[in-house]
Amino acid sequence: MDQFNAARAEPRKALTLVASTGVTRADTSTSFGGYKNFDISNRFRYYQELAVASPHVSTSLIKLGLSLTKGMHFDGDSAADVDEFEMWGTRVNFLEQVQTLARLLCRDGVYLAQTSGDAPGFRLVPLLMPAITLVSAEDQIGKGSKDIITPPVLKVVVNESDASKRTTFDIADIIYGTFNAWDGVQRDVMGRDTFGIYGTSLLDPIELPIRNLLNINHGYVSFVQKYGNGRYVFNFALLEKLVEQEIISVEDAQKAIDAWLEEHKNLKANEDIVGAGMSVVPIDANGSLDVMAFKKSLETDIQIGLFQTPLSMGDTKGSTYAAGYVSEEDRMVVLEGLQKVIQNIAQQAIDKRLKLLGKPEGNLWIEFEELSKPKLESRDVLEWFNVGVLSKEQLLEWGGFPVEGKK
Repeated sequence: MDQFNAARAEPRKALTLVASTGVTRADTSTSFGGYKNFDISNRFRYYQELAVASPHVSTSLIKLGLSLTKGMHFDGDSAADVDEFEMWGTRVNFLEQVQTLARLLCRDGVYLAQTSGDAPGFRLVPLLMPAITLVSAEDQIGKGSKDIITPPVLKVVVNESDASKRTTFDIADIIYGTFNAWDGVQRDVMGRDTFGIYGTSLLDPIELPIRNLLNINHGYVSFVQKYGNGRYVFNFALLEKLVEQEIISVEDAQKAIDAWLEEHKNLKANEDIVGAGMSVVPIDANGSLDVMAFKKSLETDIQIGLFQTPLSMGDTKGSTYAAGYVSEEDRMVVLEGLQKVIQNIAQQAIDKRLKLLGKPEGNLWIEFEELSKPKLESRDVLEWFNVGVLSKEQLLEWGGFPVEGKK
């Protein structure tokens, strides 16, 4: 066993992989959807900008952060330690810090944070990813590379591009976690390719739907601004025929049109348009393309990419209760896998605080409420009580009845 532990303690030598050109962006514009100056050169800043550009993105990320940390509490070998951590967690609002962890991990694919304060004021302070790089050797700092940087991560570098402002931390002093880090090669903010160091952002596969949705919304608003809402096309067919037959001149026809428009320029809502030899056609955006259907499909793509459903985003049209329940149940099962990743990252902070308190790591741990709880019928709960599986208090609680001492 000692030999096995010694072998595990020996650091693994980093592999040298040669970088290669991958898929490149066809549309490199920095202005779209009514916004301009998107920073497409720094992908982490780009994620931040995309996330706030549409409520379908920002709200989905917020919902992820809230749902993944549902029912967060502490458990451990000592009831006194659990009580102390619960009071500390309430005092520093640790739940909100873990919710931020979950949201940033989904948005950026990677989470990095410092810990600050002594044990009573211990808290997580996320690092600003647009200014962060991760390296596996000190001689990589401040340099470009034709090779792909691979784990193990050794240093966290802040402001690597500016030697006068550069700050370096050991990875052991930082809370660090990734999501799907091995899905492909990731490029850092210094332009170097990495593999297995940064995770995969949930925004990567839905970047194009986000851009298209912003363009669709902006395009529709631009159409209304250009043509107005409830405006008309007046076709003076009778005057057109008179001009064609040379009964009147074009100039006389234009004067008649101008006079009619001047008389009716203050036409109000619900007032009739009366005329002879003319037709009136409302201007609208309807045509060969169904804009609303395309907009809906883009919104659905974004929701799927962020582990949401139309039902979870408030769209209940055409959904039965049974279909909605099955959809949400399946989604929650998927989210529980991501929840475990969040739990493991948050546990790093718990272990660091235990060390500050002089207590052994692993003596206390963080727990979340199960998201995919099965739907129980009252007869099932009652049967479990009759055979002694549930206590009376559990029967009341699981059956939806109020329990004394619990809100």
